[in-house]
Amino acid sequence: MTLAQALFSPRAVALVGASGDAAKNTARPQRYLKKHGYPGKVFPVNPTRAQVLGEKSYPAVSAIPEPVEHAYILTEHVEQALEDCGKRAVAVASIFSGGFADAGPPGVERQAKLVARARSLGVRLLGPNSMGVIDVPGRLAVSVNAVLEMDALPPGTTSIVSQSGTMLGTLLSRGAARGLGFSKLVSVGNEADIGVGELVEILAADDATRVILLFLETVRDAQRLSAAARKAYLAGKPVVAYKLGRSALGEAAARSHTGALAGTDAALDAYFRDCGI
Repeated sequence: MTLAQALFSPRAVALVGASGDAAKNTARPQRYLKKHGYPGKVFPVNPTRAQVLGEKSYPAVSAIPEPVEHAYILTEHVEQALEDCGKRAVAVASIFSGGFADAGPPGVERQAKLVARARSLGVRLLGPNSMGVIDVPGRLAVSVNAVLEMDALPPGTTSIVSQSGTMLGTLLSRGAARGLGFSKLVSVGNEADIGVGELVEILAADDATRVILLFLETVRDAQRLSAAARKAYLAGKPVVAYKLGRSALGEAAARSHTGALAGTDAALDAYFRDCGI
């Protein structure tokens, strides 16, 4: 299974740390997957409950008796959850939990160790600090974003890669109010492993995507993003970037949010022009 398939069309999703309290953030992904008609299997993982929201629960990912392609880690015990994902040969783990590069130098070190371990286990990481993945036409809603309380998400052909998870919800709701729909939406969080550039490459090859929209606080891998933007250009898909942090206040917000260092605007403007973004 390719990374694109595991991210956007997994046959089974594990929700690690899924809450049995429907009012909690960590209960949302299970509710949203059901609400929006996800066609695959959903496995809640909670060691303290036999059932979560009416579904059989498992004490660990490794206890799930079937293959799982995508795990959404909602617990603070991220390292333990990752080990379990490795035992189950999970292709991609999206991590909602923070406490990594977003939490200063000790968090940066913790994140580096997590990435190294994920590589040795063969698990790709989205996040940490990621609000998840939504594929509107594919009815996938692996996310805690409250916008998914909406009854129906209008489908479209624009896909979004965002360094701000909250922004995905804003764009979805404002778009819906104007009759605009979206295809795929990804919150990259800290970009510890899977980054904006790699996702643009995937979307450049995605038949359901015709326009790629980026919401950026910084550019972490300039070379990969420029190569990906050229692939999108050759595929006839415009790449549009909205860059946060043009003011001193915005730059401070960007830095505190994902551990990002916002680049100077003049340099980034020149870079975007060069890439055809």
